[in-house]
Amino acid sequence: MKVAIVGYGTAGMTAASYAKLTRRESEVEVFEKRPYAVYHPCSLPDAIAGLIPLDSVVEAAAAVPGVNVRTSTIVEEIDVDNRKLKARDLRRGEVFYRDYDVLILATGSRPFIPRSVNILDSSCVYTLRLVEDAKFIIEAAAKYNSAVVVGGSALGIETAYALRARGLNVTLVEYFQQLMPGKLDFEIAKIVAERLSSKGINLVLGEAAAEVSGAPGAKKIVTSTGRELEAGFVVFATGVKPNTDLAKQIGAEVGPTGGIKVDDHMRTSIEGVYAAGDAAEVKDLITGKPTLSLFASTALIMGRVAGINAVGGDSHIKGVLQNWVVNLEGFKFGGVGLTEEAAKKAGIDTLSVSVTATDKPQFYPDSESVTVKLVADGEGRLIGAQVAGGGNVVEKLNLLSVSIYKGVTVSDLPYLEFAYAPSLNEVVHPVYTAADALLRRLQRKTRIT
Repeated sequence: MKVAIVGYGTAGMTAASYAKLTRRESEVEVFEKRPYAVYHPCSLPDAIAGLIPLDSVVEAAAAVPGVNVRTSTIVEEIDVDNRKLKARDLRRGEVFYRDYDVLILATGSRPFIPRSVNILDSSCVYTLRLVEDAKFIIEAAAKYNSAVVVGGSALGIETAYALRARGLNVTLVEYFQQLMPGKLDFEIAKIVAERLSSKGINLVLGEAAAEVSGAPGAKKIVTSTGRELEAGFVVFATGVKPNTDLAKQIGAEVGPTGGIKVDDHMRTSIEGVYAAGDAAEVKDLITGKPTLSLFASTALIMGRVAGINAVGGDSHIKGVLQNWVVNLEGFKFGGVGLTEEAAKKAGIDTLSVSVTATDKPQFYPDSESVTVKLVADGEGRLIGAQVAGGGNVVEKLNLLSVSIYKGVTVSDLPYLEFAYAPSLNEVVHPVYTAADALLRRLQRKTRIT
């Protein structure tokens, strides 16, 4: 069986591996436009900050017999009726054709700058997606002493923080009144904003970037309120859009989110064609509605399912919770499931609580505070969580992710057993503290009703 995969990000890489593991006699060929096979986009801000060398984020493809990864190669056309594709080697300009039995689209996403932004001069205006983008930003940071980052997303925050770590004067502009809109509730976003401000990052919230002009080193950004900002260069982190060009070319159905529509086996509307990763929409585990999940962790799951099923296996994805985390020199924040605001927009009756506690006894010199927010539905089922602060934030998010996935209720949480050693954590775990507070709130609500 011949398996063709377009794209070698997390989804494509995982799909290739599981296709080969599931059916060892299969022949897998991957087509990747980049000149390098594997890279770690989430590490690019760390490279910009100087924490790691930029070239360390690039790796060669693992040598797996029967898996051929072709870099610097673009798929230009796909004939789904005859199961044949046309590709071009970008190094030599050579055009060639390949037959396939099954196709997996893992075409990823690309940066998106809102059309409402009038860019009069695009010099020294960057997005951050590829290693080449990071290289340009690092070069600009060496020339100029100031930058404006547009977009209070995780990437925007990480980029602003990285540039500030290099000693630049940094302004972060966000259209909404808070950072991480849609991913954090206001009170947790406020903790993040305070952290950035304490590090000297100037925050401009509730204003959109309306116009960008000026030569390199003298960029001028005008916001929707008329505020004028000056900087050496500008980085846009205003989101991404699924790359669905090939999917549309072959007539695959695109869903309401703008991603390729797939079922729980990652099958598209065209027989023999699967999709996974940023390019595909997937079901939200809580609401049951289609969503885009632009995280490597969910791309891995989608790629696994697509790879197994493409070669005759039977795997399915129930849905995603979008568990994510950001690390800013030891201060971490993240979330999983629905925010309180998102739940209310989805018509879900909510109950929530935010608790701040220490992650270990205060007599330990590395004891730090952490804030945990839990969100439950009206029946007491946990549907979302956010965590911000020091200590092991990832452990808490992963615990809460499993709890949401398994349908754990607020009544169950205080009876979970937490491993304890005073040098590692409090015997009264912060999640326990938050769960106990939420349980009392649920009990009061039950008594009242």
